[in-house]
Order: sequence, then structure tokens, then C-alpha cells
Amino acid sequence: MDFVETQAQATPEVAEDLAALGELFSKKLYHELTTALRTFVQSDAARQRGQLLLDLEEKFLSKVEAKLNQLQYAMILGDLVVGAVDSTVISAQEGIERLKKAVEDKRGRLGAEPSLYLEMEAALLALRGADANALEQVKKALEEAKPTMDGLTGTTDTAVFRKYYAAASDYRKLVGPPEAFYRAALSLLSYASADDMPLNKRRILATDVALAALSGEGVYNFGEVLATPILDALNHTPNAWLGDLLRIFAAGDVDAFNDCLGKNKDEYLKQPALRAKAPFVKEKIALLAFMNLVFETPAHQRAISFQAIASRARLDLDHVEWLAMRAMALGLVKGVIDEVAQVVEVSWVQPRVLDAGQISHLIEQIDTLSSKSLKAHGLIAEQTAELL
Repeated sequence: MDFVETQAQATPEVAEDLAALGELFSKKLYHELTTALRTFVQSDAARQRGQLLLDLEEKFLSKVEAKLNQLQYAMILGDLVVGAVDSTVISAQEGIERLKKAVEDKRGRLGAEPSLYLEMEAALLALRGADANALEQVKKALEEAKPTMDGLTGTTDTAVFRKYYAAASDYRKLVGPPEAFYRAALSLLSYASADDMPLNKRRILATDVALAALSGEGVYNFGEVLATPILDALNHTPNAWLGDLLRIFAAGDVDAFNDCLGKNKDEYLKQPALRAKAPFVKEKIALLAFMNLVFETPAHQRAISFQAIASRARLDLDHVEWLAMRAMALGLVKGVIDEVAQVVEVSWVQPRVLDAGQISHLIEQIDTLSSKSLKAHGLIAEQTAELL
């Protein structure tokens, strides 16, 4: 194609790549062309040349788009536009307009998933400005996309889910609340590999997720985030203590919490999310201590004394009843408080994703139950023989 030859002469640094694109087009190898285009537009060499990306879209991609898988086309177009914005050839607003125009003009051919992908790419560009109007537009886009997302099946390319939850988590990071950001970020991590993210982005996301988990209301299950590798990005950084704190909360260890807080008091107070909700964070670790005590207690022995709860949560005895009532009000446990006997009879504790230590404890409980069952079986067999 004339465009490929002209650009190859103008930009000899990428001449070989452009020639390969032209050859694949001339041979009508559209699947291979799609792969080559995606690789090229994501390369540093291409992304440093914003005008080349725009020319590629207008004079090459537009000629072959109907021959390509439409979701792959949407991904290529998104990379082209974002690359042009990053290289400041066009503004973020111009990028948004290009993406929206593509959806408006080609929605019928694109279909639901590619259209959604481009709309979420536009939302991510809008969030760069983060002004009130942009935030309102992104909120509307996410709400309108939700029915489509709910209708997607397991066969859908994960790129669509990644783009939607990337936009949702970035939006919630700006407007809150922290628990909404936490849920969106976990959804993103279930579709996007942390290892594929740039290290700096991984560290920012790990810090944000940790802070949201600690300060978010209704977040009492830390096993989900601990099961992902995202917190490894904090290792050997000034924020490594945040990862340690999450593990401490998952274990409900009040002593370890106080020790970590004492060692990292200055860093803790530098975090507005934690400083502003200090009483809530202390309440949360006490509640988690209570939950872990219940979990570790065999089901047939869950008439737990006030003294045991006070000792585990490091509370005064007269605060135990309030803690138990709070846990019940939040739906963390179910049971009955016996003020006379000074015990809490727990019938249920909220299910959680368990870490390795908690799984080991659960295995021990199962082994104990299995052993008791075998002994009971043997006793019944012996007694039955005598009766016969």
C-alpha cells in the first residue's frame, strides 16, 4: 500500500514493522495482520510517534477494519487513540470524541462487546481530567454498561471485563466510597494479571487496595485480596507495612496490630484514609479478633465466655457485650448473648476466604471430627454386637 511505503521512508526506525503489515494485507492474511497490528501499536517505537498512530488509523486501519475481528479492531483502535493522547498529538477530549464517534458510526457492525470496550476506553480518558462534568459522564457510562456486563458469558474475551473494571475502579478511587473501590479493584484483579502491569502501577494499586480494605465499611474478608499477588508489589518499599497490616487484620491479631502501629506510626498518620477513620479501624480489628476466635472454636463449643472474648480482642470486660452486638448488627455472626452467664452463644459466622494458616486450622478441626466419628462408629458397633 502507498501509505505503508510512504511511512516506511519517513520513519525508517519502524520501516520493517510497517512493511510486514503491508505484506500481510496484500496476502489477505487478516488474522495474522490483526496480531501484528496489536503488537505494533503497543510497541514503544509506535507509541512515541503519535502522528504515525493517527495516520495508521485513518489511512490503513480504516481500510481493513471490516475484515478484522471486531473486538480486536476495537482494542487496536483504543491503543491507537490512547497512544496519540499519551504522546500529546491530540488532547484527551479529542481522543474521547474519536472513540465515541467510532461507536456511534459503527455500533451495528461492532456489536455489544467491542462497543462497550471503546466506551470504557473513552471513560478512562475522561477520568484523566477528573472534573465534575467528566465524573458525571463516566458514572452514566458505567451505569449504562452494567446491563451489558451482566449479560456477558464466560466465553467473552476477558479484555472487555478488564476495561470495564479498570474504568469502574478508577472512578471509585476518585469519588469513593472505599469499599466500592475495593470491590471494583478485586474484580479487575480477577481478570487482569498483576504481573502484566507496570511495576509503578502495581504499587499504586496495591497501596490503594490495602487502604480501601482497611478503611472500607463492610470489608471484613481480607482473604480475597491476600489470595492475589498484588500485595507483593509492596515488598521492599516504604509501604510494605500496609501488606503486613492486611495479613494481621485477616488473622484478627490485636497484639500484632498494636505492634505494627507502633513501628509505623508516622507512616500510618500520613495516610488520610486511615487517620480520619482511626476509631473505625480499631473497631474493625477487634471485630476480626472476635470472628477468628469463633472460627477457631469447634462448632459444638461455641458458647464463648465474655472473658475469652475480652482476652482475644484486648478489651475491658464491660465492652464485650457491645462488641458482640456490633458484630451481630453487621451480620458478621449470629447468636444469642447471655448476660447472666456472661457468654455469647454463636450459631453462625460469616464465611470468608481463608489463608494457609486458617485452612490448616480447619483441616485440624475436620481431622478431630473425623476421629471422633470413627470412635463413635466403633463404640456403636461394639454395643450392637452385645445386644444381638
